[in-house]
Amino acid sequence: MSYVDVLLIEDDRVLGGALRQRLQLEGLSAAWVENCSQAVEAFRRQRLRPAFILADIRLPDGSGEDLYRRIIPYVARSTIVFATAYGELAQAVRLIAAGATDYLTKPYDVDALIPRIRAAIEAFDDEDAGGPMPENPFLASAATEAVAMNIQKLGAQSLTVLLQGETGVGKELTARFMHANSPFSSGPFMPVNCASLTDDLVESQLFGHRRGAFSGASDAHRGLIEHADGGTLFLDEVGELAPKAQAALLRVLEDKRFLPLGSSAPMKANCRFMASTNADLPEAVRRKTFRADLYYRLSVGHLNLPPLRERVQDILPLATRFLNDWSAASPAPAVFSPGAQQALLRHAWPGNVRELKNRVLRAAVIAEGPTIQDGDLFPEGNLNESLVIPDLNAARADAELRSIQQAIAASGGQLGLAAKRLGISRTTLWKKLRQR
Repeated sequence: MSYVDVLLIEDDRVLGGALRQRLQLEGLSAAWVENCSQAVEAFRRQRLRPAFILADIRLPDGSGEDLYRRIIPYVARSTIVFATAYGELAQAVRLIAAGATDYLTKPYDVDALIPRIRAAIEAFDDEDAGGPMPENPFLASAATEAVAMNIQKLGAQSLTVLLQGETGVGKELTARFMHANSPFSSGPFMPVNCASLTDDLVESQLFGHRRGAFSGASDAHRGLIEHADGGTLFLDEVGELAPKAQAALLRVLEDKRFLPLGSSAPMKANCRFMASTNADLPEAVRRKTFRADLYYRLSVGHLNLPPLRERVQDILPLATRFLNDWSAASPAPAVFSPGAQQALLRHAWPGNVRELKNRVLRAAVIAEGPTIQDGDLFPEGNLNESLVIPDLNAARADAELRSIQQAIAASGGQLGLAAKRLGISRTTLWKKLRQR
């Protein structure tokens, strides 16, 4: 994966060259292509991942709509702005309705554009940016060694995998790691939001279509499966698939072949399928809202990713990693106070790792000095004050858990030292953590 700040798609060589030079003078990395085909090639071959895309709406080999249709599988998190002349405003409006971010009318003010580009770069999900190979997101501590090992083993295979877990637990990060360590790593990682696969367009979206396949099909269109050729098609929140989409996907998983609309020649599905869900799919199967045969096809390799509250040992290592990444360039690296560490361990983390990262980054920004306090992490106050303990057994278990969490925090995450503070063996402490 090759990250770049800005991708310019502009066939005017004078304008394209001038824009790239200006961006480089601003300290921004920029790539420049001159038509739709070169743009698609940059995504497919170079695995380009830009934070900001500025594209001319009229290119030698297609319109803005042609370009957007061809690159949309690759640009889920990129800011996409089209540059248009006055006479092409109607097309620009259609592009915004289809999901593009914005449009500019020519001539536009480059000085005003630079701050927008910088804002898009800051907002870009850095887990999509280039850099080192993705890490196994469940290797923060010994608490999830078994999960991390299963991720590693399944990632190295070509089996279809279903990742199940709560929102924010790290399902897509896990899928990206598995892809990067799989036989399909040289191909693209293609995430798709299953809720966007609508009943009336699902076959065209998945399989593509040939020119003239239906009314309005003026050009051929490659579907998501073909775009993922040689790589991984990641079906995010697969539980949201509509019934027709479930049937269409099942056929591909069974036959490993698909038929583009308007074509008489089946094509091979040369990609790995991975899926994720935060829904209870077995329950959906019982309610007959999700096909049983599709569930069994998807769950050849089935992994349950535990929520953060069930892996207490991971909280401090993950929080420290996020804080260190943020303050890497700071002359005075930020640290957590003992109170902040205990607050991190007390919180239930309903938003899982995503919530943890967001709270740490916000705290680093608002903190007075390099030491993060509990009030910086939880400015809304003690989120656990309203916790109701229903009976004595629950109260006893809760008190024991709090003691364990405090001992781990005071020991800097070292289980041996925490066990000594608690007056129990390391094995007993490990067993108690596994029971939580």
